[in-house]
Amino acid sequence: MRSATAIRLFSAMLTIFMILPLAAQSAHSRLTDPVLLKRFNNLSHKLMCTCGCNMPLRNCNHTGHCNAWPARDALDKLLLAGYSDEQIIDGFRRGFGPVTEKNEAFAMAKTPEYAYMLAQFRDGFGTQIMSAPESNYLAVFVGLGVVLCAGVVMLFIRSRKKRGQSDTLTLLDDKKREELLRKISASEN
Repeated sequence: MRSATAIRLFSAMLTIFMILPLAAQSAHSRLTDPVLLKRFNNLSHKLMCTCGCNMPLRNCNHTGHCNAWPARDALDKLLLAGYSDEQIIDGFRRGFGPVTEKNEAFAMAKTPEYAYMLAQFRDGFGTQIMSAPESNYLAVFVGLGVVLCAGVVMLFIRSRKKRGQSDTLTLLDDKKREELLRKISASEN
């Protein structure tokens, strides 16, 4: 009876934990549509925060006054307005132009606290807004690690073989022993 109750409880908890990610929302976005959230995460990984943290926009976790807040707010609203990923990336890089003054997407940049960013949204952030191109550094490090481990294993095997050879005594048969004794006695005379 108790095990059946425990199994039901475990099943209920497992179901809840499996459903939670389906309702997940980005900590940095107010979007709830899963398609838009996926685009937000993709774009905010390609764009850098300009606060100086050297982190992608989606990873910057500075609280208070940070350039990431108006940038993420604009990204949310641009996605809701139907802008394509290319238009958004190009707008952040080269600027959104005079649309910036009228578009609600840049409302946070129009506040006194972030007014300095309005010009950047209008004229563009330049190439510094783009995050570093994704590299395969992880694969390179794994490859180097494998090579390093293989080298260490080979050195270990080699040292064991050498130690094994030096540990074994080579016994001389009588014939070789007599020959060596003759050579030694001849060299002494």
